[in-house]
Amino acid sequence: MTELYDEVGGPDGVRTAVALLYRRVVADDELGPWFREVDLDRLRAHQRAFLAAAFGGPQAFSGRSLAEAHEGLEITDAAFDRIVQTLLTSLADLGVAHDAVARVGERLEQVRGDVVTA
Repeated sequence: MTELYDEVGGPDGVRTAVALLYRRVVADDELGPWFREVDLDRLRAHQRAFLAAAFGGPQAFSGRSLAEAHEGLEITDAAFDRIVQTLLTSLADLGVAHDAVARVGERLEQVRGDVVTA
């Protein structure tokens, strides 16, 4: 079986998906406020590395743990669901196969407890 990383397009696919994700997130009335005071270039770089590793690609992620990075941000289940759905929609819009998109959602669901802090 091909690694999920390859199915989402490898480094170019991850880069494009993350760029599209954050364009949509910062424009979202519910999610945007969480990102107003954030260095988006740095966040996009961290997100690319994290997703690449999470999808079975290069293990270049060396940031804080998810729990540490989201501590005190009061992220709700609804916000988590919304950002995951935004990523999944972005991947689908980029032509990633439905099965691969579903597996991305399953992998992200596994980290809910580290991200949801409210």
